[in-house]
Amino acid sequence: MDDPKYKILELLRTERPDYVSGEFICQQLGVSRTAIWKNVESLRQDGYEIEAKPRSGYRLLSSPDTVRAAEWLSGLQSQAIGLNSHYVKLTSSTNDLAKELAKEGVKDGTVVLAEEQSAGKGRLGRAWQSPGRSGLYFSVILKPEVSPMEVTQITMMASVAVAKTLERAFGVPARVKWPNDIYIQGRKVCGILAEMAAEADKVRFIVLGIGINVNQSIEDLGMLEQTATSLRAQVGYIVSRAELLKTLLEEMDYLYIKWQQEGFDPIKKMWKDLALWIGHTVTVSGLQKTWAGEMVDIDEYGALVIGFADGTRQTFYSGDVSLRMSG
Repeated sequence: MDDPKYKILELLRTERPDYVSGEFICQQLGVSRTAIWKNVESLRQDGYEIEAKPRSGYRLLSSPDTVRAAEWLSGLQSQAIGLNSHYVKLTSSTNDLAKELAKEGVKDGTVVLAEEQSAGKGRLGRAWQSPGRSGLYFSVILKPEVSPMEVTQITMMASVAVAKTLERAFGVPARVKWPNDIYIQGRKVCGILAEMAAEADKVRFIVLGIGINVNQSIEDLGMLEQTATSLRAQVGYIVSRAELLKTLLEEMDYLYIKWQQEGFDPIKKMWKDLALWIGHTVTVSGLQKTWAGEMVDIDEYGALVIGFADGTRQTFYSGDVSLRMSG
């Protein structure tokens, strides 16, 4: 972040709760006192509460609930994911915006974030509710050298990252549902949508869209209360979306590198350890047919393997079917 505004913010945050003199800021950043004043005013317009006191300087009193990079980039332990980002307050879909940026050639690991989506979307064309400043809505642009068949592996890597982050940071029993959902105690808390641009045998880029219900109350969930949940509903307090994002990006970066270096096997094992319904009877629904059988495994590409009573097995791919528990 080369913007002087955010450099000033970082100085104020580092010295908090003490004052930072205008003279010190001038020396550190090489800017005029007028420039400092203008940038402080801009930060105030962004929602930062900054006190100015004669002969003392400036002091940061509070920060807004925002996912701007200024709130999470400092100290990010990552080799790729999150080092570059693009933030907007409102967009139709972070995936749509990310695809446009990917076509322009942004770097591997670029993150696209929004406070609110007007047309968030999930798998199979389903809508994803994205109210402002209550959830975490972002997309990650990845450019691995893989075939289209291997993209589901990336989706599963992301779902493992989300589940592990929620378990470690909040102590909630997060589980993954094939192929791209994360559940807590039987209710959905996160959905992941992977989209790509590819030739016949090579992916140009992958866009991973991730939506997490963070601070919605039970009342906010409304009619979805029986099937959906939020972190706030689970832990009983307001969660810092910026801190959650930072922790999640670090976990994703770690697993992304692990996948690149070691292949899908370690990711597959982690996914199966977190998976719902393995060994149970499930129903697989396609456009024109439904199958019932035992969820046996996932294959080397992340496809679902179902075993039937007659001893046969069938493989299903995520773009074609949906999965639910039988009974």
